[in-house]
Amino acid sequence: MRFGLDPLSASLVRPLLVSEDLRPQPFIVVLSGGIRSTGRLNDATRARIEHGVRLFRQGLAPTLVLSGGPRAPHRPNSAPFMRAFAESLGVPPGSILTEGGSSRTAENAREVARLVRERGEGSILLVTSPAHMRRAKLCFERQGIRVSPAAAFPIARGASPGRSSLLEEVLHEYLGLIYYRALGWV
Repeated sequence: MRFGLDPLSASLVRPLLVSEDLRPQPFIVVLSGGIRSTGRLNDATRARIEHGVRLFRQGLAPTLVLSGGPRAPHRPNSAPFMRAFAESLGVPPGSILTEGGSSRTAENAREVARLVRERGEGSILLVTSPAHMRRAKLCFERQGIRVSPAAAFPIARGASPGRSSLLEEVLHEYLGLIYYRALGWV
């Protein structure tokens, strides 16, 4: 299986997947997947940043936008930690923009769309997990941003995807799509 998934998990995630489109864009936008209360980025966020940096090094965009604020009151803001990690991977500080006010996908899209439009652009290369891509793409499109999907492997290299964590992510995405549609966010 593509991600090392069992047949049940693979069949549940398949409708959420979006085809990649790796055409150059003005921005590579990386969405946070979470941060620990200690300030350590979780594996999903680190994998997304690593993928975004690979795309940046390939010359697919001159600017990396890192988006993620505090997901809960007791959690730190992801954006500064995401920036530090991207810089440690060799991205020049002048090539990074951060957005740290958002706590959910719809807010990521709204705030990043504002940053992108301030610079006279309207399209991005979007990096998030494969299961999250459909909802994230819909949120950005709702903000008038053209999205080229560039899904990151959902976990850090060397770790094995657990069935329960994948099932949680898939259920979260299906519920998120229903909730976001009900609120008009997608």
